[in-house]
Amino acid sequence: MKSMHVYLAEGKVKQISKDPAMARSLIQQAEARLHDLEHLPLTSENASFRFEGGYECVREAVQAFMAYDGLKPYSHEAVISFARERGLLSESETAAFDRFRKIRNDINYEGEKTTVEETKEIIRFAQITFKTLKIKFHAFR
Repeated sequence: MKSMHVYLAEGKVKQISKDPAMARSLIQQAEARLHDLEHLPLTSENASFRFEGGYECVREAVQAFMAYDGLKPYSHEAVISFARERGLLSESETAAFDRFRKIRNDINYEGEKTTVEETKEIIRFAQITFKTLKIKFHAFR
């Protein structure tokens, strides 16, 4: 995975004004997504949609840190790189998040479906990861 310096040089991340309001909004949105994931039924028919929700929950939470730092990503890979470089996610969490990114891309751009088991996996990942990111976010500010 490329470094944030490379993503900035390629224009896949832009330097913007620090935006604490956007950061807080993204954390709140991620939390609302997670709440839906934990309370809405999961079936084979909606597993792909729920999978996307789990992925977006974590992506939005990481992007909150970026907004707080004055960074606007135009690449999901850049979000993952930021999380790794800033120590927001461990190496194993980063690898899992990147694997989930690829599955989400297949859902969105290839019309692939995901299984209920894969979706349960990302929901568990989102629950654990979001809780940690939220704690770090409140300490970070």
